[in-house]
Amino acid sequence: MLWTHLQFILHQQYLRLLLLSLFWLGNSAAAQQWPATPTPFTPDQLNSASFTATSFTAAPFTTAPLLPTQSTAAPLTPMRIASSVNQSALTRMIENRLAKAYLALGYQLQVEHLPAGRSLLMSNKGDYDGELFRIKTVAANYPNLLLVPEPLTSLALYAFVRDEVQNPDDDGGWQQNPKLRIGYVRGFKMAEQYPLKGSRVAVTTTRQAIEMLKQGKVDLMLDDVASVLQVEPSLAEAKLRRLPQVLATEQLFHFLHKKHQALVAPLAAELKKQNTAT
Repeated sequence: MLWTHLQFILHQQYLRLLLLSLFWLGNSAAAQQWPATPTPFTPDQLNSASFTATSFTAAPFTTAPLLPTQSTAAPLTPMRIASSVNQSALTRMIENRLAKAYLALGYQLQVEHLPAGRSLLMSNKGDYDGELFRIKTVAANYPNLLLVPEPLTSLALYAFVRDEVQNPDDDGGWQQNPKLRIGYVRGFKMAEQYPLKGSRVAVTTTRQAIEMLKQGKVDLMLDDVASVLQVEPSLAEAKLRRLPQVLATEQLFHFLHKKHQALVAPLAAELKKQNTAT
């Protein structure tokens, strides 16, 4: 009788442990719906005669889809975009605008800075996915680059001279002087296309152009204000000045290589939303 009674007790104990194991397995499968960490049962509760399968409540199962998390979300498709080495406040503003537009379409903007002339050649060849910004007329000479038809901002071209130099003709007469040496950044199309009679001196960066101007190796320099101030925050301290005449004004556009033609319209729509919101 004692052995029979002992077998009965052991059988009941194993049954309780089996039920408890099944309970934990069920709750592990529905872990997303479990509100809090349950309190474990005590040995007294396990041995209690009142402990049965109804002594606990299983968490409900769900068929709702898992929400994306940092570990499960698909990585964004990178877009390698070329840009000039001159990283001015204007450049950073445009980078931020395009990064938001690309993010809305499921892409991650990756900007790589190159000399302006080389960047155009490599983007047109397809080594990059596009150009950060250029003026509209670029499309005529680089047929593989597609203009995204929503302007990013406008850019003004100015002439810069040394303080010690006498004022050139403010009415624009200096453009007809064949003796002047005019520095500019190679690949900066506004400066390259500006009509003048003087000799052109192309350099790789705005910093190089400014140094040539300060050393008297060129008489004028053509550039935009943001790029110059990025190198020389104080023109007065650098003993330079900007001539007041605006030489040219152009809208700036983003360009994509033709392999991304399907992205042109959606990207333009996202940029238009930004323009409308401001």
